[in-house]
Amino acid sequence: MKKRLNYWLAGILFILSIGLSPLTVLADAPPLSVPSAPTLNPQNLFPTGARSHHYGIAAHPWWLKLQLDNFIKYYKDLQVGIVRLPVEWKTLEPSPGNYDFSLNDRLLNRLNDEGFQIIAEFVTVPPWAASNYDECVKADIQCRFKTSQDVKDHLGSMAVALAKRYPFVRMWEFWNEPEQWPNIRDIAVYGPLLHTFYTAIKQADPLVMVAVSTLAGPPYIEWLYEYFGITYGPNSKAWDAVSYHPYTDQQQFEPDGSPSPLYKIRLEALRQLMIDRSDGDKPIWITEIGWDYKPQIQAAYLKSAFEWLNQRPYVTVVAVHLLNDWNEETYGLMTTVPNLYHTFLDFTADTLLVPKQPFYDAYKYYPKRKLPTLADAAVDTKIFPDTLHSVQQPFLAAWQRGGLVLFGLPKTSQFYEKNQADGHYYLVQYFERVRMEYHPESGDVQFGLLGNQVLTERGWLDDNGFAKNGPTLPEASLSDLKAVYFQETSHSIAGQFLTAWQAQGGLKIVGLPKTTVFNELNPDDGQTYPVQYFERARMELHPAANGQPTFVTFGLLGNDRLRLQNRLDKNNYPIVDDYYNPALPEFAG
Repeated sequence: MKKRLNYWLAGILFILSIGLSPLTVLADAPPLSVPSAPTLNPQNLFPTGARSHHYGIAAHPWWLKLQLDNFIKYYKDLQVGIVRLPVEWKTLEPSPGNYDFSLNDRLLNRLNDEGFQIIAEFVTVPPWAASNYDECVKADIQCRFKTSQDVKDHLGSMAVALAKRYPFVRMWEFWNEPEQWPNIRDIAVYGPLLHTFYTAIKQADPLVMVAVSTLAGPPYIEWLYEYFGITYGPNSKAWDAVSYHPYTDQQQFEPDGSPSPLYKIRLEALRQLMIDRSDGDKPIWITEIGWDYKPQIQAAYLKSAFEWLNQRPYVTVVAVHLLNDWNEETYGLMTTVPNLYHTFLDFTADTLLVPKQPFYDAYKYYPKRKLPTLADAAVDTKIFPDTLHSVQQPFLAAWQRGGLVLFGLPKTSQFYEKNQADGHYYLVQYFERVRMEYHPESGDVQFGLLGNQVLTERGWLDDNGFAKNGPTLPEASLSDLKAVYFQETSHSIAGQFLTAWQAQGGLKIVGLPKTTVFNELNPDDGQTYPVQYFERARMELHPAANGQPTFVTFGLLGNDRLRLQNRLDKNNYPIVDDYYNPALPEFAG
């Protein structure tokens, strides 16, 4: 819809419209027991590489559904860090209690897998939850919520389901510009819905972040503060951030008389309001910003707005609206062929996207990722200058138990990855020798089955983890009476491998043996050693120099896995031409 509004007037009209008194009513892996589990804060479960993701783009699911590969291609060309995407209740729950996650599984999972950080905007009313069913079916924006408790219960259940299904979505935005929805903008309507969603999703995941949404800015947020204070008690709130869209349509001017690219006065007034309300520690997300002008002006405005916002650390997200023009707007970084603007043609799978220059390149070449210096580490974070990665809670406490000898240096930032064993997404971090996973349902750090994965990718195990060929095939007999035999895998552990296995945590850390002992070339030093693979590790028997006895070390299985994923090169350095590679440094060297 058109953004060309006088938003000061819009704010006044909004207040009048609601009256002077708006306040009337690895799944099977044994857990590693970490003593005195650390207290986590919201940032602990964010992908740490995303600390440098500041800039993003607003998207719409119906376009991504039609051209997902194409959109991802352009997002990566633009080096977009954050994708802000509506997650529509009407699509998720087409009838009461019946969920359909298919579209969001396809879009959200893929965006995460490609390395994007996601802001999910929860929006729309299922017609069955509306008191004006026929109007709601015709136009989302006309929907009016039923006031019954069962509708609120369904909303809360949906929030819980989303938090559990998409744990990698750390930032949720409740609604989009509620002031524009005539039957939802009343604070006495929006407030309880926000409270229900916030309370439910926080019960499912206390560390997820939820933002309140606003187009009008300070007037709307001030009424929300007042409403929550009266309805739920003094200083009551149900948001962790404020999402604001500072469109201006030339309603503010710079000192030289030129139009400002964003509503700076309103943004600063919003910030001051948050400080006055004891919310100065909460960020502002600019989840839409854009200009419906010629590409030359759009390019100039983008650079000016980005530079100004860069000077305001409380603004942690800046998302441009949007990738493509469509039939009501020309805000896009790209135009369409055929041209959809004012032609009212549909966007289809065959619609072509063409960059609008110089606007497209202004976004593409703007320096969007500025790495923090080594000195910026938090108290509960350990930085490794050798790899320019950090380890923070919950992984730090686990790492400290085994350190460099057992786990090695961190080789990636922490990010969300799908566990092939159970199909769930977990916060993970790769080290030279292991992959750690955080399982929030138990609060445990577990170790990924890297040994299984490498053996499967070599074709020695099948997709179910059973022996297929090579060294994984069952041992014919036991040749060492002191060996420990495991019937689950038909393999045994003996000698120095058994001593090391017992000393370093056994089943909990190393896992079951998956191969016999055999000779293998080590790609890290070019030497051949007797080795044995386990579910989570590879042991190597190394000869010692100067007549000393042989010793067992843990192979760099994390490095092996990252090379197979094309995240490290043959020398174990990060692949630098992949902007989204979690092996890239987190800090400036």
